[in-house]
Amino acid sequence: MRDPGPAPDARQAASELLRLWTAAAERAFAGSAHQPDIYLRTTRLVGAVAQRLRESGRGLEPLVEAWAEHRELVRRVVESSELLTSDGLDVEAVAGAAFAMRYREALEEVTLDDRLAALAQAAPGAGWLVLEESGYRPGDPFVPYRRLEVDPATGRALLVTTRPDETFTVCVHTVERGRIDLETGRLASGEPGDGGHVLHEAASAEEREVWVTRLKDS
Repeated sequence: MRDPGPAPDARQAASELLRLWTAAAERAFAGSAHQPDIYLRTTRLVGAVAQRLRESGRGLEPLVEAWAEHRELVRRVVESSELLTSDGLDVEAVAGAAFAMRYREALEEVTLDDRLAALAQAAPGAGWLVLEESGYRPGDPFVPYRRLEVDPATGRALLVTTRPDETFTVCVHTVERGRIDLETGRLASGEPGDGGHVLHEAASAEEREVWVTRLKDS
């Protein structure tokens, strides 16, 4: 059975650290654009540290815990292979870049685990389930809306979103058919036999929800 998701404090801690990690990632590569050797060694070491973080566990908790000794982590990774070196590199920046890389992967793992946990808890025959929802439901050009619904029995999914038009004065509402893999939680666009990516656009939330109902019943 998969973990239902990280504790709220782990989510918050990782989110707060992300700014630090992102800045470090930018610093790690900023000075190596015209130094191929430095760039290669940085890239290789960042990748190796990220791989070690993957091996430490799924999700955000192991990532947050590992940051407490990130410099030691880099040292151990360097010592694990003759192909790796930290000579002339910003170890703090290398660590931050690796953690930023792993954060994106871990966040996706959390999302998938949350979806699977919600599907597992769905009552038999309950019908369509809202897996994710965020933003302003009525629609606003400056406040994106996103909702993912799924039929737990079949994996059929609808992704409901909003976005601004080219002038940023009107909100465009969209509904896209998809499918959730009931084993992994991954979302794929389109449905088998429907010709691929199909995006239905609407001018209002009301019209959008008519499309939602129509597609659920089709």
